[in-house]
Amino acid sequence: MKNKIILVSGYAATGKSTFSRKLAQELNIPCFNKDTIKEVLGDGFGSESGEVFKKGSYVTFILMLHIAECFMQAERICILESNFKVKEIEEIIKLLEKYNGECFLFRFICDLNVAYDRYITRDNAGERHWVHKGAGDIEGFKQTMSERFGLDDVEIANKIDVDTTSFENVNYEDLFTVAKKFIL
Repeated sequence: MKNKIILVSGYAATGKSTFSRKLAQELNIPCFNKDTIKEVLGDGFGSESGEVFKKGSYVTFILMLHIAECFMQAERICILESNFKVKEIEEIIKLLEKYNGECFLFRFICDLNVAYDRYITRDNAGERHWVHKGAGDIEGFKQTMSERFGLDDVEIANKIDVDTTSFENVNYEDLFTVAKKFIL
């Protein structure tokens, strides 16, 4: 059996976490969400330490990479969800090469004005965990999303872009079917 990982990545406020959890249910495989892991780490460190802001994203990624390697060693499939940076995807690719594995990347994109509005709405709702930083201004948000999380230069054979500018236009059943074909 070939080792496989499903990656869900892309811009903030595009529905990555919601999709990855639904996909995990649909496929009956574990899903590890970066934000959830970072929140647990933050609660462990405590808000007064500041460590989660200094190294939280990096430590969370290293933990996710370790989890992925454990799944590869056990020849099991998992889903990793994050707004992966290009360097992080490159590390995952190295891991896949080490274990003769392959991945499928669902890259979530959308109009960045829409994503920014969603992000601000979510922040203003006051329901986000304290470890998450605010979006800043729209220009900084756009620059961060396109430079760090666009993943245009990443070479992955199995990849599909999911445009969530309008959630109503996304056919999630088709995406589930693609994932099912990949893991078989």
